[in-house]
Amino acid sequence: MKKKLALILAGLLCALSFASCQSSNSTSEKGAAGGSGDQPKMVIAVSEQQVAFYRKAIAKYCKLHPETEVEIEVIPYIDNTPTEKTEKDRKAAKDMQVQIMAGKGPDVFLLDENNEVLPDMIKSSRNGVFLDLNTVMDGLKDLPLNQTVLKAGEVDGKQWFLPLGYMLAGVAVTDDMLGDWRPSSDQPAQFLEEVANHTGVEKFPSEFLLKDYIPGLFGSPVLDYEEKTITFSQELQDLAELLAERQELSSEEVSELPNVALMGHYIANSFETFVQNSLTSGIDVTFLPFPNGEGGINAQVNVFAAVRANSACASQAGEFLAFLLSDEMQGSTGWENFGSGRMPTALPINNNAFVPAYQYWFTYGTEEYQEAAAKKAEELFQLTQQVTTARFCQRENSLVFEAVFMTNENRSVEEKLDDLKNELRFYFEE
Repeated sequence: MKKKLALILAGLLCALSFASCQSSNSTSEKGAAGGSGDQPKMVIAVSEQQVAFYRKAIAKYCKLHPETEVEIEVIPYIDNTPTEKTEKDRKAAKDMQVQIMAGKGPDVFLLDENNEVLPDMIKSSRNGVFLDLNTVMDGLKDLPLNQTVLKAGEVDGKQWFLPLGYMLAGVAVTDDMLGDWRPSSDQPAQFLEEVANHTGVEKFPSEFLLKDYIPGLFGSPVLDYEEKTITFSQELQDLAELLAERQELSSEEVSELPNVALMGHYIANSFETFVQNSLTSGIDVTFLPFPNGEGGINAQVNVFAAVRANSACASQAGEFLAFLLSDEMQGSTGWENFGSGRMPTALPINNNAFVPAYQYWFTYGTEEYQEAAAKKAEELFQLTQQVTTARFCQRENSLVFEAVFMTNENRSVEEKLDDLKNELRFYFEE
């Protein structure tokens, strides 16, 4: 389903480049900027779905640091379409994995949840792939970063990767449907049914989106790297069974709202469209976040950065990552002078960036509805401050999705999860 959504939105991606940009092959693009020749070139690998924005961010950084030469390497988006390009892209990703394991490859990684080069950032961190960024974090102490989300990149007391953006899953409901009522369920499956019952619908048209993110709705991990255990809780199984049983609705069967919404998805913010429509209709829409099963809300880190452990550009790389999280980049003025190109849709980890970013997304910079957009953006920002857990869930999400929804339909969800657990029994030793 993630592939389906990404393919629909692929046309939104724009091909922005530097004046000196060169194309090396069909699966990657490389460009250089800055440089004095006195220090090694810093190679930055960027996920294809994020490259339009980060090219501009890198260009801005290079103007501030003309002594640093930067080369961009694009990590291709890979779908399941059986084409020659898909196979070529898979080979390119595998080749980069081999380089990284050999202590070579890019110096900096700017990745999203769809990347296949480093699908398990926690495992890679424990295996010594990345540079300890604690010294970088010391320089960010004065920034208003979402500390709960930031800690998702921390393993054994060290910051191995930096969350740059995150996502919340929920249900969008119009205020006339909601009134003063609020759901009381603290488990995702019961929450989904409770909201559906209150709003008078059998199911939601975009429920299929949740299939990609089942473990990520919970505050506790499936893969416990410290204890080296794999746990599929009964509550997780309940949600998987519910989604497996409920058939998708056609667009003719339902109205736009209520509906499942992903706020801060890595390539498309579905909730922003609902708010845009509400500004013109005058009917407000509320985002009800899924509970994490522990009395709180879980944020899923979906855009993140890391530095190769033995990079010769470690100092410049750390400085660059600090720039990406800075007020200058993500703060109240960070959205200025970037033109009308594609902006990142993941929720920014710098709290100063949230309101101006969402105000822009709700209005696309037009004068109309600015006041209402700012008010709604502030309301949503306050919601992000209620996040109690944050995790890197990419690997868990993909494993459960493939095991439950891409295998034999005649087996129960419980049997499929048992099979997956058995397949993963040597995962922590690999």
